[in-house]
Amino acid sequence: MSIYRIHMLPATHGDCMLLEYGPATRPHRVLIDGGPPGTWKHLEPVLQGIPKQERRFDLLVVSHVDADHIGGVLELFEKGVDGLSFDDIWFNGYHNLKSTEKFGPVQGERLTTHLWRQPSWNKAFGGGAVVVPETGTLPVVKLPGGMQLTLLSPTRKELLDLLPKWEQSCVKAGLAPRQEPPEEPPAGLELMGPIDVVALAKEEFSEDGSEANGSSIAFLAEFEGRQVLFGADAHPSVLVRSILRLPGGRARVDALKLPHHGSKKNLSPGLLGAVDTTRYLFSSNGSQFRHPDRQTVARILSRQQPCALWFNYRSAYTQTWDEDGLREKWQYTTVFPKDGANGVVLEI
Repeated sequence: MSIYRIHMLPATHGDCMLLEYGPATRPHRVLIDGGPPGTWKHLEPVLQGIPKQERRFDLLVVSHVDADHIGGVLELFEKGVDGLSFDDIWFNGYHNLKSTEKFGPVQGERLTTHLWRQPSWNKAFGGGAVVVPETGTLPVVKLPGGMQLTLLSPTRKELLDLLPKWEQSCVKAGLAPRQEPPEEPPAGLELMGPIDVVALAKEEFSEDGSEANGSSIAFLAEFEGRQVLFGADAHPSVLVRSILRLPGGRARVDALKLPHHGSKKNLSPGLLGAVDTTRYLFSSNGSQFRHPDRQTVARILSRQQPCALWFNYRSAYTQTWDEDGLREKWQYTTVFPKDGANGVVLEI
């Protein structure tokens, strides 16, 4: 049987994921985001470990301009890996938001200067924006290796919302060149006392309002009947509207990569109800925004359906769920990196 494997690399408070699918002896590959700049120390050896003749990837997705997704990609382009290339690169730069060329000092524009020389920039979308149309069928892209991607976010509204705040939003998100990622929180830190899943799940939901997060490229990735929803930092209302356009109006997936690292503002009751899955993937060590929020995990557990929580870090913000009493009461399991492991690897 062909493999479908997800490497969730350690990216501090960001995202960096490598997908491998197809023949186990020579799989196809997709890279999703690169985490903040410090993630390069983890990503580079993974890329170098791939035989040189296999370093042609089907796709690179840079979901949006926030530093914790784009920083490591800049390191990749600026430092390079011998023989590495991408058949297509998805990234919505300023010129995709507006039909003019504009270059500035922030990382989104630094990446644009690299991609401008790439004939494969947004190739699947004719060089235009990676965007969900307001009506009709959702865009579906079939990769050479047999992976099928169904775009869920962003819509044109989210891109237009970002347009007047492109540089402002980038700077606010911490996109100064060469910014170092914050230090990890001390191990064993106790946060907010004991966990009350019922009370946490009942807290009122308030949606993320970040324009940069709203512009996130999020999609379903299907291979040989196995599906994963990669939520980037997308707004839950946008994801729900797209999911309602799928056959049956639901997303039945083998795993959900939580949008915005498990922020309580990016997993709404509506999104949780629109996605059927038993695996929830969290990419964060909590070092900047203390993700995942306890409210997010509580909303998942309050469904009272057996599930698995996958964490690519054991930190003060994740290990609190590694407790026998909670697991038994709420019928879930936890997966953490093994000692010395470079993140976690999920076989779908």
